[in-house]
Amino acid sequence: MSNFSRLLLQEWRNIYTNKTIRLVLFVVPLLYMTLFGFLYSQKKVMEIPTVLVDADQSELSRELYRAFEVDQTFRITHIVGTEAEAMNLIDRGQAHMAVIIPADLEKDVKAGREAEVLTVIDGSNMLISNTAVRAANTVIKTVSAGVTLKKLEAQGGWGEEGKNLFTGIDYRYRVLYNPTFSYLTFMVFGLAGTVLQQVLFLGVALSVAQQKEAGTWSSTLRENGFWTIALSKLLPYLLVATFNLMLTFVLLLKGFEIPYHGSTAHLLIVGTAFNLAVLAIGFAISFWSKDQLQATQIAMLIAVPSFMLSGYTWPLMSMPAAVAAIGKSLPLTYFLNGVREILNKGHDLSYLTHDLAVLAFMALLGLFAAYVAYQFQTRKAALPEAESTSA
Repeated sequence: MSNFSRLLLQEWRNIYTNKTIRLVLFVVPLLYMTLFGFLYSQKKVMEIPTVLVDADQSELSRELYRAFEVDQTFRITHIVGTEAEAMNLIDRGQAHMAVIIPADLEKDVKAGREAEVLTVIDGSNMLISNTAVRAANTVIKTVSAGVTLKKLEAQGGWGEEGKNLFTGIDYRYRVLYNPTFSYLTFMVFGLAGTVLQQVLFLGVALSVAQQKEAGTWSSTLRENGFWTIALSKLLPYLLVATFNLMLTFVLLLKGFEIPYHGSTAHLLIVGTAFNLAVLAIGFAISFWSKDQLQATQIAMLIAVPSFMLSGYTWPLMSMPAAVAAIGKSLPLTYFLNGVREILNKGHDLSYLTHDLAVLAFMALLGLFAAYVAYQFQTRKAALPEAESTSA
C-alpha cells in the first residue's frame, strides 16, 4: 500500500472513529438546513400587523377593509379613528403598517374626482416594507378595478351614472425610518452585531477551556472563589467588547456616514447589556466544555444561525412558533432590536425595557449555569488533594 493510500485510509478512519468530527461533518449541516427550511417555510412575509383608519365609513371603505383582511399578507390588529393614533401604534411597534382611508372617499370616486388611499409603512425592516408596498398596491388596485364597482352596481347603489364616472382609487404610500430603502442603513447594523457577538463568544468560550487543556484549571479552582474567577476572566473581555462596540459604530455612523436618529449613549447601554449576556453564556459554555474544540463548536453552533433567527431580516412573526422561540432565546435578537429602535427610529430606553430585562436575565442565567459547573468541578478538584492528604 502506498503512503498516499495509507494516509487516506487513516483519515477516513479518523472521521469514522472521532465522534466530534462526525458531528461537525454530518449532523450540524443537516441540523442547520432543517432549521433554515422551517425558518422560511411560509415562503413570504405574512400577517403584517396593520392598523386601519376609516374616516369614510362607507360601503367602499368597508370593502377595502375586507380586502385587506382576507389578504394573507396583512392582519388587521387595530381600527382607530385618527391618523395620529395609527402613527402612535407604528411608533410603539404594535403595527407595521397603517391604511388611512380619507373622508368622502366613496363620494369622490362616484363623482369622478381624485381619490386616494394612503398607507404608512414602518421601513426599519426592508423585507416587511417591500412586501407591504407591493401587496397593498395590489389590494387597492384590485378593489379599484372591479370588485367594489360590481358589488355596488349589484346593490343598485351606482347605476349607469356611477359606472360612467368611476375613475378608481390612487394608491399612495409613505415609508418611515428608511424612506430611501437603503440596504446600507438596513443591513450593516445587523451584520455588525453578528460579528461582535461571534468574536466575543469565541473569545470567552475559550477562557476556561484553554486552562483545562494546560492542566492548570484544577489548581485555579482550589485557590480561588467563583466570583474571583468570573471577574478576572470576564472583565478583560468586557473592556475589549466595549471598545469593539464603540469602534464599530463610530466607523459606521461617522466613517460611512450612515444616518441615525437616536442617542449613542443609549446604544452603549444596550450594547453593554448585550455584551454581558454574551459573556455570561460564553463563560458557562467554557465551564462545561472539556476542551477548546468543544467550546468552539458549541459557541459556533449558537452564533452562526443567530442573525437569521434574530428577526432582524426575516421577521419573527413569519417564523413557525418553535423556530421563533429559538430566536427569542438568543441575545442577538434583543440587541439588534435595540439598535433598530435607537438608531433607525430615534427612540429612547423607555422603548427597550423588555429587551434590557431579557438581556439581564440571560446574563444571570449564564452566570448561574457557570456557578453550578464551578461547584461540581471544585468538588472534583478537591478529591485528589483529599486523597493525598489521607494517604
